[in-house]
Order: sequence, then structure tokens, then C-alpha cells
Amino acid sequence: MRRVFVSVALGLVGAGLFATILALIGPGAVAAQLRALGWAGFLAMGANDLLATAFWVLSWGVLLRGYGVRLGWGQVAGASAAGFALSYLTPVAYVGGEPVRAWLVTTKSGRSWTTAFASLFVDRLLAGVCLVLFALLGGGALLSSNLLAPQAKVQVGLALFLVTLAVALGLLSFARNYGWLSRIVAALGRLRKTWSKPQRWAERIRQMESEVYLAFSRNWATTALAFLLQLLSFVCTYLRPQIFFYFAEGRLFSFPQLAAYFNLNAILTTVLWLTPAGLGTAEGGRIGILGLVGIVPATALAFSLTVRFLELLVVGCGLLYLFREGVIRLTLPAQARARPKAFWATVRGALEVGSLWVYGYVLPTRYLPRLFAWRYRRPDPWDYASSPYEKVKYGRKLAILPRKPNPEDPPYARALDVGCGEGFFSALLAERGAARHVVGLDFAPPALERARARWAHLKQLEFVLMDASKELPDGQFDLVVCSEVLYYLGRGNLRKLAHRIASRVAVGGHVVLVSAWPAGRVIHRPFVKLPGFCVVEEHVELDSRRPYLITCLERRLEADGPGRCTGRRAPLNGQSWPGTYRW
Repeated sequence: MRRVFVSVALGLVGAGLFATILALIGPGAVAAQLRALGWAGFLAMGANDLLATAFWVLSWGVLLRGYGVRLGWGQVAGASAAGFALSYLTPVAYVGGEPVRAWLVTTKSGRSWTTAFASLFVDRLLAGVCLVLFALLGGGALLSSNLLAPQAKVQVGLALFLVTLAVALGLLSFARNYGWLSRIVAALGRLRKTWSKPQRWAERIRQMESEVYLAFSRNWATTALAFLLQLLSFVCTYLRPQIFFYFAEGRLFSFPQLAAYFNLNAILTTVLWLTPAGLGTAEGGRIGILGLVGIVPATALAFSLTVRFLELLVVGCGLLYLFREGVIRLTLPAQARARPKAFWATVRGALEVGSLWVYGYVLPTRYLPRLFAWRYRRPDPWDYASSPYEKVKYGRKLAILPRKPNPEDPPYARALDVGCGEGFFSALLAERGAARHVVGLDFAPPALERARARWAHLKQLEFVLMDASKELPDGQFDLVVCSEVLYYLGRGNLRKLAHRIASRVAVGGHVVLVSAWPAGRVIHRPFVKLPGFCVVEEHVELDSRRPYLITCLERRLEADGPGRCTGRRAPLNGQSWPGTYRW
């Protein structure tokens, strides 16, 4: 209970510090600096952090292979992210997650705890050597520059000396198998004859030290490769401020300035990580460090928030991996406990709500045609033609139509398929007799070229190259389908498209929307709230791969309330909403 109280208290302190810093600087000033970074700068920062994480994961994976631990790279990445997540969220950085990493290794591989901890010790030891190398490399330039006051230089020099001494002694002990750590623990046990646990601990630590010694004797080649990969990871971390401030301000730091940030930030994250996730303390520390090289607080805080966001992405992946492995137990609805795979897919679908902001602000929609043209460099990149998952979805979309397809007498005069891709569902609407004339709309020329060639025999099918976020084909439609495309538009363009489609749908016509569940509840909301439209039917497919929501709307002259139709029919799956998601 006391531990919980301390954690909550430290969390509140960190949140208070962060709120105070943000209030003093001003949210508007920080937001302006984030906008100055732009999507290109953000993507460059993300790519750099992705490389840093990949090199670190590869380094530990190489060490595990050297010890004969055979794990898939996905398992190594999951265990690495899980350990990082727990270490990140504790008040002491880079410590709390190591036992979890060891536990995951022993569980997955069946190897002993001593082997797992040996690989972790070597991993942390190599990271310490990299840290010392970078610190010494920049230490001379930093201490000889005028960036620090004389007293601060003495403090930084002392901190660098202590870190270097600790890493050197640890490296010497493990590389020569002196067993200093086990000897220290055993000596503590001899202080009192009644203490028996230190002796047992010393024996296990000695076994681990013998395993670590193998990394510097028998497995020296894999250890050297792991060290090289760790070094590359540190290079990416070293370049973080260079990338951010180049895109945000067009500024390039000198080597002493980068050294000042790297060395002082290393001290900050090692010694002053006093609150969970370093909340507040990390922001305040980075503002002070970057102030030494002439960065104003608003820009420094924007940099810190960008770094924190990218780190939290890894933390989120680690926590989800721990949840999947059963390490973290959550209180779930009964139906979610009965169907863990479906619930896992639901959680992933919920995360897709954020795509409305990613595509709307981080990646503007004007760049999407280029992105999709590149994606369609090979035929059918999403496997629409043969995927059983997609075939079931096609059937669900046809079944939800209030007017049932009839090849002899198609019930819809003119249908529009927004984001048709290579036209598989557009062709299905034509072949099954859903509409007499079907217009497939997309902004990717390679997709439409293949669609026209594949479905040339269907004379009632037409394909139009057009960006739906800007315009729609002329004329009225009595059926419009938007399947798995709305989240690409961004939040602002989504509302505009809803009103644009409303102006094209004839009275009595229908609009069918398909999006990931439960993100679809948010994505479909602008359409549900359209005046004169009401929900005819909705279907939630709790597919184990990726659940989705299908919403069918009808255009009426009058509606008896926003989003509701008189005489609403029962959903296809026999229930209004799955589990506790009833509304």
C-alpha cells in the first residue's frame, strides 16, 4: 500500500511540474514551435528513433544468439519494448524492466535465469561503454568551451569520471572474471552470521558472472557485433536535437553543443529521473540544458514533447505486448475475457482513431495520392482478390443494403464506390445486380489502370480518377459506399466529405460506411449527424483479425431525431452492440 501511495504521489508531483512549466511558457508558443517542425521534421525524428530502437533490439538479439538462446526477432523486439516500457514508467530510469525482459526470455526459450540475466548485463555494460565513449569524446570539447561555468565544469567532470570509473571496473571484472560483484554480496552476508540469503545470492551472482565472462572469451565476436550495433543506436540518439532544430529553425549545432546536450542529458536521465516516466523533471532538465546552447524554453519544451511522444509509442507497444503475454491483467468485460483475440483486435481498432489527426495534420492529405501510387506499384497490395477476410466483408456490405441486389432488375440506379482501388467491390456491385450503373472513384492512377483492364467486360462499370477530399462526380447517386477510406481524410476533410456526399445522395438513397471498430463510432459520426439522414442498420463484425463497423444511412426528407430512423431493423449479428459497448 505504501508503494502505491508513493507512486501516486510522485506521479502527481510530476504532473504538477509539467503543468507549471507549460503554463509559464504558454501552450500557444509551444504549439507554434511544433507546427514549425512540420510533418517532414516529425517523420525524420520518427525514422531516427525507429533506427535507434532497431539497432538496440538487434544488439540484444545478437547477444542472445551468442548464448544459444533461439528466439524469433519479433519476440526479442517485444521483450525489449516491454522492458523499456516498465523502465520508462518507473521513477528510476533504465532499471525496472530488466527482470521482466529476463522473465520473458526464460519463458519463451526455456533457458536459465542466469543466462538471461547474463545477456542483460552484457547489454547494459555495452551501453555503458558506448555512453562513456561518447561522453569522453565530447567531454574535452565541452570542458574546454565556454558553455559551462567553472563550477559546473567541475561537477560535469566529476560525474563523467565516476561514470567512467564504474563502467571500467564493471568491464574489467566481467571480462577477466574477477567476480567482484559476487564477492561484495558475500562480504555483506558475513557482517552477520544469521544472514543466509546474501550467501545464496552470491552463489547465483557468481554463476551469472561466469556466463557474462563467456561473452568476452568464447563469444567475443558476437559481443563485438552487439557493441557495434549499440554504438549505432547511440549515434541516432546523439542526432536527435540536430534533426529537430534543423527542421524547426534551420539550425545546426556544433560538436561542443551536441556534446553538452548529450552528456548533460545522460546525467539527467541517470540521476534526476525522480518521477514516473520522468514527467516534469525531464522537461525541466531539457529546458535548462538546451538553454545553455541558446534555445528558448518554448522550443526546448516542443523538442522534449516530440521526444516523449516518440518514446511513448515504444512504451505503448511494450505494454500491449505485456498484456498479450498475460504479464499485465486488466479488468475486462466478460465477453472480452471469453474472446481475448477479438478484444485484442478491438484495442488495436480503437487506436485507429488517432489516424484522423495523423493524416489530417502530421501527413496532409495532398501527399496521399503519391503515397498510394507508390503502394500500388505492385498489383493488389492489400490482397483484396483472395483474402477470406475481405470476402466476408464484401458479403456483409451487400447484405446490409436495404434494397437487395437483383441481376434482372438492379434496385439502385447509380452507385458510387469512394476509394475503389482496383475495383473489386465496384465490380461486385455490378455483377450481383446492385446497381444499373456503378462509378468507382480513386486518386491512385496505377490502381485505376488495372481496374479498367480487369473489368473492361462490365459495361455498366465506370472508373473515375478524382480526389474525394476535394470533389465528387457530378449527378445524383442513390447508393454511396465508403469502405476503409474515411480515416485517411483527416478530421477536417471528413466533415467536408460528409456534406459533399449529402449533396449527391437522392432522397431515399443509402450511404454505406465501413471503418475499424470501435474507431468507426468516431469516424462515422459526421455522417450520422447529417440533417435529413438517419441510421437504417449497423453491424459490428468481431473478427479475430480486425473488427469493423458497417453503418447504413438513408436520405429522408424528415428524420425523427439525429441519427435515428423510425422502424430501425435489428443488426445482422443479432445484437445492438458487442459486450459493454452498447449505446
